[in-house]
Amino acid sequence: MKAKGYMMFRLLLLMSFALLCAAQDVKVSWIGQSGYIIQSPGGPTVVSDPPGSGQGFLAPAVRADAVTVSHAHGDHTGTDTVRGPFALIDGRPIRERTEVAAAGVNFVLIPGFHDNNGATPNTVIRWTQSGLRFAQFGDFGQAQITETQMADLRDLDVAFFSSNHIGIAPQGVSALLRQLRSRVAILGHFYGPLGGLVRNLTLRDVLPAFDQVVFKPSTVTLSRATLPAATEVWVMEPLANAVVVNAASSAPGIPVAPGSIATVYGEFTCRAEVSPLPTRLCGVQVMLDGKPAPLYFASPTQINFQVSSQLESATQYLAEVRVGDASRGRAMVTVLPSAPGLFLVLNADGRVNSAGAPARRGETIRILATGQGAVMPPVADGAPAPAPPPVTDDFPGVYLSDGKLIVPRSSALLSGAVGVWQIEVTLPASAPAGSQSILVVKDLVSNALPISIAP
Repeated sequence: MKAKGYMMFRLLLLMSFALLCAAQDVKVSWIGQSGYIIQSPGGPTVVSDPPGSGQGFLAPAVRADAVTVSHAHGDHTGTDTVRGPFALIDGRPIRERTEVAAAGVNFVLIPGFHDNNGATPNTVIRWTQSGLRFAQFGDFGQAQITETQMADLRDLDVAFFSSNHIGIAPQGVSALLRQLRSRVAILGHFYGPLGGLVRNLTLRDVLPAFDQVVFKPSTVTLSRATLPAATEVWVMEPLANAVVVNAASSAPGIPVAPGSIATVYGEFTCRAEVSPLPTRLCGVQVMLDGKPAPLYFASPTQINFQVSSQLESATQYLAEVRVGDASRGRAMVTVLPSAPGLFLVLNADGRVNSAGAPARRGETIRILATGQGAVMPPVADGAPAPAPPPVTDDFPGVYLSDGKLIVPRSSALLSGAVGVWQIEVTLPASAPAGSQSILVVKDLVSNALPISIAP
C-alpha cells in the first residue's frame, strides 16, 4: 500500500510539473497585416500567416519552428521572409478537417471560406502553445461560424482575425467575435502607415464597428493568469525599428493626442535640446504625416517631439526619423482626441509632491501632464501657450486611490510651455491620507502617479 501511495504521489507530482511547464508565458508579436509571431520560452516559435515581402512590414527577426498559411492570397503567404528550417502548416489544400503535428505542437486545420458564397477556401488553424489556445482565422468571411467549425473553436484564448477584406466588413467581423467569444481577439488586416494593402480599410474605418478596443504594443506577453475575464478586442502596433509613446507615461502601444508631447525611441545619431521648438536638431527631423514635427530634444536613442494639433483623431500616421537625407526609423502613431499622460504633481506651494512634501486636504494641487487634445483658442504647433492659457474642450475626470471622482477647478495649457497640460484640483476633506495614487481619465486612462496626502 505504501509503495502504491508513493507511486501515486510521484505521478501527481509529475502531472503538476507538466501542467506548470505547459502554462508558461508566451510572447505574441504583430508583424503587420495578418502576420504574428508566437514564441514560447524554451519552446517552439510559430509564425502565423506572414505577409509578403512587398507589404512594407519588417521581416520576422526570428527563426521559426513552424509557419502557418491559412489561404492562397499573397499577403498571407510570405514564407520566404521567415528564417528556418521550419515545418509548413499549409491550409491552402485543406478541404476537410486535418490534424498535423510539428515542433511538438498539434495543429488542427478547419476548412472554411473567404466569403459567404463559398467561392474561395480559407482554412482556420488552431493550436495550443504554452497552455494557451490560439487560432489563426486568416481572411475568414463567412456570415457565421458553423456548428462543425465551432466544435474545434470553443474556449479559444487568442483569436487572430482580419478586421476587413473583400469578403466581409468590420460589422460582420464584430458579429463573428460575439459568436466566438474568445478571451482575446486581435484585429489585423487593415491598411496603416507602415504597410498593408491599399484596398483594405484603415483603422479609422474599422473602429466604429467595435464597442471597445484595447490598444497594445507590438509585443505582448500572455499567460493563463493574465488573460482577461471577458472578451477583449485588441489593436496592436506592428513591429518596427522605432516606437512612439506619450512623453509623460511612456506606455507603449497607447495612442497620443493632437498637440501633445511625444517621444520616439530608436537608434539615431544626434544629441541636442533647443527652445523655442525647431523642426530640425543637428540634422535630425521627425516627419509626421510627411510634415516636420517641432522637436524638444534629440539623443542617439530618443527624440521628444510635439504631435501636430492638426492631425485627425482615430487615425494612424507614419512617424519617420530622418538624419540628413537618410531614414533611420519608422513607427506607427495612433491619434485619439485625448490621450492623457502625467508628468508630476505640484503642491499649492509649488513644491513637487512627495512623502517629505505631502499635500493637504482642502489645498489646490496642480497636475502637469500632456495629451489634452484640442484647446480653445488653438495654439500653433511648436509655440508656447499664451496667457491667459487656452482651455481644453471639456474637463477630465481625476481619481484618487479610493476611486471617487474629483472635478477639476481648471484644465488648460501651461502658459509659456509647449504642449504641457495643467490640471488644477482641490483635494476634498474626505481624501484618504498617506501614500495614494492619482490618475486622469479623458478618452483614455492615464498612467497613475504617486501622491502623498498629509493626515
